[in-house]
Amino acid sequence: MRSAVIRWFAFCFGVALSIAAPAETTTSPSAAGFGAVNWPASGRIVFRVYHGDTGLQLGRTTHHWQHAAGRYQMESLVETTGLAALFKNFRYLQRSEGTVTAAGLRPDRFSVDQKGKPLQHARFDWDRAQVFIDRGDSHREAPLAAGDQDVLSVWHQLARTPQMQSLTVVSNKSAAVSLVRDLGSENVALPLGTVKARHLSIKSDDGSVKLDLWLAEGQHLLPVRIRIEDRKGEVLDQQAERIELGAPKGGS
Repeated sequence: MRSAVIRWFAFCFGVALSIAAPAETTTSPSAAGFGAVNWPASGRIVFRVYHGDTGLQLGRTTHHWQHAAGRYQMESLVETTGLAALFKNFRYLQRSEGTVTAAGLRPDRFSVDQKGKPLQHARFDWDRAQVFIDRGDSHREAPLAAGDQDVLSVWHQLARTPQMQSLTVVSNKSAAVSLVRDLGSENVALPLGTVKARHLSIKSDDGSVKLDLWLAEGQHLLPVRIRIEDRKGEVLDQQAERIELGAPKGGS
């Protein structure tokens, strides 16, 4: 147990159906071409975080998003729960914000806030077609192209731009050109129940990005499972246990 928890902390994410009243969906003029599926204006998904295929639950991820007037904000908080929290009180917060355009999401800034470490962030300069990654002790930059995303915004971007075959995925560590593969629809057993979902695979040539997304059909193609593998083969599997659409109601 202890070794699995320690591996989880070293990993550093680049991470019965309960639905509130029907959510407002928006199609603002700036987002008028953003895919055929409406994106709920706000919502929250709570995931259980498992260590690979062992069934060992290490923690919980709480993902919020909202968008209005052509702007979006989202965050994902990963924290230990249960027995894992006894070994390490771990808290890892990712944030992404930017613009909603007719072609999809265009991030302006991505950040990672982890207790005990300096704030790490990536700044997207679309005019110069460059992204600047600042980890406090290191500074990197990489080229950008239309459609490129950070590791959080990509959860929602790919649901509405299924024609994308490759893109650069930006984290607090790197910017990696990644291949997107649509693996089709499948039934996925999750804590919230069995859901029919579209399975996407996102992988980079350098091995820094190995991400599988399952997007729920019939639920606005929201992400309900996110499976991440690091360079050493360690896997974190985030599986949805609750979806709430609309304004947050408090609690966890």
